[in-house]
Amino acid sequence: MPDGLITDTGTEVLSLTEAREKVLEAVERLPAQGVALADAAGLVLAETCVAPHDLPRFDNSSMDGYALRAEDALGAAEDPVTLTLAAEARAGQLQETPVVAGQVVRIMTGAPLPPGANAVIPVEDTEEDGSRVTLRASVAPGQFVRRAGEDLRRGEVAVAAGSELGAGELAVLASVGAGRLQVIRRPQVAIFVTGDELVEIGEVPGPGQIRDSNSVALTTLVAESGAEVHSCERLKDNLEATIGSFEAATQADLIVSSGGVSMGRYDLVRRAVEELGGIDFWKVAMKPGKPCVLGRVRTVPFLGLPGNPVSVHVSFEQFVRPAIRKMKGARGYLRPTITARLTETLEHGPGRFELVRVRLSKEDGEWLASPTGAQGSHIQSSLVDTHGVAHFGADETKLPAGTDVTVEIWRLPEEK
Repeated sequence: MPDGLITDTGTEVLSLTEAREKVLEAVERLPAQGVALADAAGLVLAETCVAPHDLPRFDNSSMDGYALRAEDALGAAEDPVTLTLAAEARAGQLQETPVVAGQVVRIMTGAPLPPGANAVIPVEDTEEDGSRVTLRASVAPGQFVRRAGEDLRRGEVAVAAGSELGAGELAVLASVGAGRLQVIRRPQVAIFVTGDELVEIGEVPGPGQIRDSNSVALTTLVAESGAEVHSCERLKDNLEATIGSFEAATQADLIVSSGGVSMGRYDLVRRAVEELGGIDFWKVAMKPGKPCVLGRVRTVPFLGLPGNPVSVHVSFEQFVRPAIRKMKGARGYLRPTITARLTETLEHGPGRFELVRVRLSKEDGEWLASPTGAQGSHIQSSLVDTHGVAHFGADETKLPAGTDVTVEIWRLPEEK
């Protein structure tokens, strides 16, 4: 056997589900930390926020118009009623002048409802002439009034722990005065790409060389998953240097690599990981992406992905993204799925669960899934405008056009 060649002919091949379960068992939720609300977008709330007061805090108008007693507008739709303008209520100001029989108060959207008023009539249903306001519609008690506590009552849950903080959640937290939050910190991910054949994007590749696209893919995927890139390094085919780089990466929360995990002479990543920690599995019955490694470098979880660009992307979605989502405290780890009808026949040999890149469209309310072309793990163009992957069972050999398949959604197409 040539020096440095690794053989694992007896290694167990796991199903995708089994492998992902092991990955999720290998990572833990990260600790919480306090951050300003302005810095919390995309993070996961660690502690439930309870409303300290009613929201809205006071009865207010939902329209520009006139606050009044609803009973004073009875029958105004058939026989207009003229009332006296007593005052004006503006947003941000408390109008203490009470509304009495025969009077109205001009009111702006969001302004507190004056005492005595129980409804608002929109300005378009009125006509103002000096101190006289003519009503041409009736209103019911409570109409166009936002009641105190209508959104949240004091003591109710505003945003629950485990919620991912988007614009809606952050707006609610701002409205109840939660200026500082306890959140799960973002995972720090160290990235390695391997191969002497890789050159910088701006370089002209020499004979046998290729531009490094995996660094771009992995850093983007890590960011899109809600983690931060701790470091990104291109490794040369040198075992000692690889070991040193991996040792230095143990300050991260997760280490991810592309390439170097198969059985070739220069597949050195596995050897470095075994030197510094251990390997839990490295073969998964999936296509693309059979040589996927789960291990640890010292105490840091390690995921080694294949080197082919499509395998990197697909394997990341199946293993790294769920791991990151667990570490960041998210409630769900996996992409949503839909059922779609295949537009083309698919065939493959049995034995491996295949993830087929597809583009989605809708026809008469039904989702259609169209393969993106050649499905080789080196065909990077198959990832352009890809909406997800269709599941092709390990025991199936043919899926005729028109078959309903499960599609894992990476993103949905925009509607025109």
